[in-house]
Amino acid sequence: MSNGNASNVTPFPAAKVDEEQLEVWKRQSVVQSFNQGSRQAIPLAQQQLDVVHRVLAIHELNVERVLDLGSGDGFATANILTRHAVKHAVLVDFSTPMLDEAREHFKDAPFPVEFVEGDLREDDWFDTVQRSGPYDLVISRFAIHHVSDERKQVIYQKAFEFLRPGGVFINIEHVKSASDTLQEAFDRLMIEGIVRQQASPETREEIVTSYKARQDKDVNILAPVETQLEWLRADGFEDVDCVFKLFELTVLTGHKPA
Repeated sequence: MSNGNASNVTPFPAAKVDEEQLEVWKRQSVVQSFNQGSRQAIPLAQQQLDVVHRVLAIHELNVERVLDLGSGDGFATANILTRHAVKHAVLVDFSTPMLDEAREHFKDAPFPVEFVEGDLREDDWFDTVQRSGPYDLVISRFAIHHVSDERKQVIYQKAFEFLRPGGVFINIEHVKSASDTLQEAFDRLMIEGIVRQQASPETREEIVTSYKARQDKDVNILAPVETQLEWLRADGFEDVDCVFKLFELTVLTGHKPA
């Protein structure tokens, strides 16, 4: 599915984010580059999804209602559909091009799918989402790291609130590297992935340059994994853990007590 464009890859760390910088994800060119190219460079992406299903299985959770936060084109929800008889899905994203792609992907879905244009930095989508709940699963994939740490905590609290008792929250996410050395190791891993899926004749040096200059690189606020697990526990989640970790890539989960 690669389009040979390595200029935009999965978001990476930055200390601060200008509010206007997040608008990059509303650009059709960035959306297309990620969905058709950069997504394929994510290491062990299938293993991350396999872990998601193992978490759902161990909780014996039959996912009928799913809420996808920062859904993009609905990739995470589509994966849940491969093993669960979903009856209602709500996809929240602030990018119109992303939601347009999601609408196209789910146009023939045999169940209701709601597309909510909502910014994770704002509260105005909460009531809409609440009315369609409660949910068996609240999932997010590479989205919450775009908001401040204070806002992350709000999102985690709302995820707990939106879930039914016994429901599960899963966040496939970037976390802060423990050191500059380990961050560099992750950089190299990502670049190797881009090189492997590259369809154009770009040299490795050109790929490294475009990776470092990608449009979305400065729109990330990463928090340590231990800190985020503490937030989830404080919200009331049980069975809180980082169930997958490869440098910055993680799967974080928590279970709402029945």
